Amino acid sequence: MSIIDDVIQNVTKEVNKVQERGQEMFQSFNLKSQIGDLERKKGAKLTELGRLIVDKYHHNKELSEESIKEKVSEVVGYDDQINILQAELDQIKTANDPAAPTAQRAEAKAGFKPTPGYECPRCHAPASKDRKFCPACGETLGGSSSSGSSKPADEKATDDGPLDVEAETEGNGDHK
Repeated sequence: MSIIDDVIQNVTKEVNKVQERGQEMFQSFNLKSQIGDLERKKGAKLTELGRLIVDKYHHNKELSEESIKEKVSEVVGYDDQINILQAELDQIKTANDPAAPTAQRAEAKAGFKPTPGYECPRCHAPASKDRKFCPACGETLGGSSSSGSSKPADEKATDDGPLDVEAETEGNGDHK
């Protein structure tokens, strides 16, 4: 009976793998669909913005700067939403890509989410303002180091990076 149990276990494992892959594909499809929809909306706003600019400067129509700024902020809003969805899509792909570096797969599975519009100054990879180091190249990120300097952890300034990060995390928990 143990051979049959082994076969059943192996079949169950393979079925679970297929289900997980199907779920990943479904999530990817939904995210791509949402990104495409937002891209179309962004394109329509850019077209509308272009028409307003042509009307203002070519046809000499009165148009307030506020209405132009409003359209620009709508376009920027679409860009931010697209970046968030693209980061989620990249996270799904990275989490299950055997060719991806182990650190990136671990971050993707742990739920690392880059801050939209924020990137590493050295390698230009998407990064999070909440992180001290770039996940791609390890460069110190400016957003977190300024908050780290205001913490009373002067004695830990000579520690290695990972220990410093843990110390700051513990410090944040004490202050909340």
